[in-house]
Amino acid sequence: MLSIEQLSQMVHAHLGLNGNANEAQYTAKWIIKESPLGGRGLFATEDIASGEVLFVDHPLISGPRSGVLIRRGCTVCCKLNTNKFFKCHKCSLLLCSESCQDSSIHDDDCGIISSWHNKVSFEEVDATLLSRALTAIRALLLNEEQKQFMTSLQAHVLPQHGTEVRELQQYFEIPERDIQLMILASCVLDANAFQIATSYGKEEMGKRGLYPVSSLLNHNCVPNTRYNYNSDLQMIVKAVKPIQAGCEIFTCYTGLLWGTPARRIHLYKTKHFLCKCDRCADPTERGTFLAALKCFSGECPGSLLPIEPLKSSSSWRCFECGLRVPCDNICTLQSALGSLIGSLDFGNLVELENFYLCRVTKYIPKTNQIVVDLQCRLIWELGERENHRWHGK
Repeated sequence: MLSIEQLSQMVHAHLGLNGNANEAQYTAKWIIKESPLGGRGLFATEDIASGEVLFVDHPLISGPRSGVLIRRGCTVCCKLNTNKFFKCHKCSLLLCSESCQDSSIHDDDCGIISSWHNKVSFEEVDATLLSRALTAIRALLLNEEQKQFMTSLQAHVLPQHGTEVRELQQYFEIPERDIQLMILASCVLDANAFQIATSYGKEEMGKRGLYPVSSLLNHNCVPNTRYNYNSDLQMIVKAVKPIQAGCEIFTCYTGLLWGTPARRIHLYKTKHFLCKCDRCADPTERGTFLAALKCFSGECPGSLLPIEPLKSSSSWRCFECGLRVPCDNICTLQSALGSLIGSLDFGNLVELENFYLCRVTKYIPKTNQIVVDLQCRLIWELGERENHRWHGK
């Protein structure tokens, strides 16, 4: 394991902070230290103003997300909607055009995969599995220093991580050293990778990137930073509020507008911990009521909230009439709401608006994260339709 001094040197080299300070886009007002949350984190060395750029990170590796339910597309340009998809006859990766096939990106990917001996014909290779494993495969292109940087990051150890790499062995004879590095890369990616936002108006395959400096930021449900991406896939991390010297710098691993149960379940499933921050401990979530449900008593206008939010088995109580509802009943309703949302055609605006106006608000208050999400989706979709644009003054 790298010492903090060694890791700091790698971080500064990665960010290009070892050169002329006058040419830098920003100065590092933070250091790497042991975090009271466990592991390491970034801490402010001097006061940081709201809106100030903390650092500009770039990915060690990037590529398609690995989830089994993610739509697959061209492994170079990530396009989804085309009838011209074909498999490379050397590596079996999915492509959409000759220009993508002739690109340097595909040359690198193809060079790795085609060096492995095929156990089956290229037509029989599962292109979907290859796409899921591709980001981990690209770890083989890293130089030794980059590999050392990657291996210094936290990695998940549960057996489900790295499955997509292990399954490649049914199609290829892969050197054991390559297998081990790709499995490690997959475990590091699952612990640290960030989903890369799709450009506005584009429909593309989901992508992720291993941003090593951002990976050092610990989680808080009320983070003091935000990030966005530029056209070069660089991640620009800024403060969203003043950060005092000595304070830890946080990001958020979940959706900010998710209610506490949704955030905690997501963190437990994907990051293997349960958050206990102040927001999670507050039943009202600072008065936002994002997880609230309507009281089961038809006459009562109140909202149901968990009595002990940090306990997944907690009963819920109405803040108006005091009605207590067992956790099992709450889980049943939440599951039914999830099924309803899952059955929606989000491209059908009439269906979406009808669901929002006539159905979902019968069961949940307008503060609930589902209603907030539907409002955002409607605004997004209607804002791009003829005669439905906003004309605010």
